Amino acid sequence: MAKRKSSRPYKDSELNHAMREKLLVTVFMIALALIALAVYLTYINYKDGERYSKYVLDNQQYDSSSLPFKRGDITDRNGTVLAYSSKVYNLILDPKVVLSSEKYKDPTLSALAEYFALSRSDLEGLLASKPDSHYEKLLKGLTQDQISEFNKMLEESEEAIYIRGIWFEEEYVRNYPFDTLACDVVGFASSASVGELGLENYYNEELTGVNGVSYGYVDSDLNLEKTVKPAVDGYNLVTTIDYSVQAVIEEDIRAFNEEFGSDNTAVIVMNPNNGEIIAEASYPVFDLNNPRDMTSIYTVEELNAMDDETMLNSLYTLWNNYCVSSIFEPGSTMKPFTVGAALEEGLVHDGDTYMCDGSEKVLDMTIKCHNIYGHGELTLEQTIMQSCNDALMQIGMKLGADLLAKYQDIFGFGYRTYVDLPGEDAGLTYEASKMDATDVATNSFGQNIEVNMHQLVAGFCSLVNGGYYYQPHLVKRIETSTGEVVKTIRPTLIRQTITEETSALLRKYMQSTVATGTGKRVAVEGYDIGGKTGTAETWALDEDGKNLGYRSITDYVISFIGFAPCDDPQFVIYVVIDNPQVDAVGTAIPVCELSHTIMEDILPLMNVYPDYTDPNATTEEGTTTEATTDATTEATTEATTKATTEETTTAKETETKNNN
Repeated sequence: MAKRKSSRPYKDSELNHAMREKLLVTVFMIALALIALAVYLTYINYKDGERYSKYVLDNQQYDSSSLPFKRGDITDRNGTVLAYSSKVYNLILDPKVVLSSEKYKDPTLSALAEYFALSRSDLEGLLASKPDSHYEKLLKGLTQDQISEFNKMLEESEEAIYIRGIWFEEEYVRNYPFDTLACDVVGFASSASVGELGLENYYNEELTGVNGVSYGYVDSDLNLEKTVKPAVDGYNLVTTIDYSVQAVIEEDIRAFNEEFGSDNTAVIVMNPNNGEIIAEASYPVFDLNNPRDMTSIYTVEELNAMDDETMLNSLYTLWNNYCVSSIFEPGSTMKPFTVGAALEEGLVHDGDTYMCDGSEKVLDMTIKCHNIYGHGELTLEQTIMQSCNDALMQIGMKLGADLLAKYQDIFGFGYRTYVDLPGEDAGLTYEASKMDATDVATNSFGQNIEVNMHQLVAGFCSLVNGGYYYQPHLVKRIETSTGEVVKTIRPTLIRQTITEETSALLRKYMQSTVATGTGKRVAVEGYDIGGKTGTAETWALDEDGKNLGYRSITDYVISFIGFAPCDDPQFVIYVVIDNPQVDAVGTAIPVCELSHTIMEDILPLMNVYPDYTDPNATTEEGTTTEATTDATTEATTEATTKATTEETTTAKETETKNNN
């Protein structure tokens, strides 16, 4: 058989030979290229190697550096700055760059010693101990003025080309221009720009911005190219606080405590028509620029004697915002709420009368009125004016547990108000099913129920503004750093608590209370002011929070809550003094006098002007225009003993049981 002819044009040996020739040529060309590259690199290294090394070393810190954001400002309602951040500079040394050439070391260290008063020997020691470091912080918090001369020298001096390895790291520090003003409300931020207390904490996310970044490289022409992604600053807060009102209140609180003293003194001023908090303060205060300094409260010896746990507990006590985080029995400031509930349910009516004989028998207990001799017959209005516990218990019994608990819910007691501050305590109330007759009796005049100040002031605002309950709040707007509005905090109407008719009656009753009743020491000549006083004993708790009963026979929380003007309230003020160190134990005299001082100072600031002239002025007919009540009120007022000027129910007198 004949063999088939191969279709391959070349023999295998011929193909392999050709391929080997091409491969040898390729290898030879690559070898020549590598030799040429090696020769060129050698030439570059010989001619410019030191120059390249310097650029690389000098600019290593630019590989990636963070650009800090500016934390947002906090201002009052009129633009007065309460908190802001200012840029400062940290002096950074790069030892490895400084040591990269002998030409750099002496000029660099000399400049540091001359312009920043740094020890030459200390700098030498740092270079010796950390020669490979690229980041050593020499000074912190330098201002622009402190670095300007050095930067000017770098720009103008011919020798500056040898000063290497020095740069300034930017950061921001938080400043509070008024030190202690509104410390509980504003709060403070840590060095890491994290809010710790108050608005700084609650709005931390809004106040916090986003860091930028700067990075660089050396281009083909040996120029440093920088790329910067700028930082995004945090938003600003425009609060509802009025600096002028806040400052006056804090000064009045300070003066009271310097003269008398207390465990705590707190004040809230709120607009009843929209829930805005115009001022909020408590005493003692702390310096927002140095919040851990307690030398204004404790002596050096006391501070030195504290262990870490005691020191920390003392700080937390100092930082506690009494207005939102502390709860207490409101005492007789609760009475308008009880009367308002009974009026709403049609269980009592304007003009009804009640007989006070000094006490009420409830189950197996005798619960006494603060006037143990009895007020006699009182009208509904006079029960509030004279703050009669006996009459209020009678009204409370008409309401009963179900209705009393219902209206406690309606007025917000036992629930957080969700004011824009951290740490709010919800207070303490009881379900109707768990209340017996003594609970109903004592709750009716503000005992055996616990509230925080925001709860009471928000509920009270609804009593005097026509029955409209607004959520309290401290921020009006959130803005960008350039002033563009991000969010407007509008008034939040939660519910209607009572009718406008009931509200009008309560305003009238409380106007009489300040004119001639238990709150008459608060009255300011020429102004129509309404309000209600309150006194309650304070409880002692063990370390686990278990109630140990009343702290002592002399420990009281006294308070006044009021409004002006009476016909159209523009503000409500709530003043609370916890355990005042005064002689008038168990009375509301100190809080009335402090409230009078504050009202007298802030009425003009709140644009509330006098309603009338001297109420005791003689008219043309020879009569006076003094506001009066009927003869019964006058008689009972005279009968009240010195020790019972304001309502109080001691543990021994009331024999009320403790359900906490």
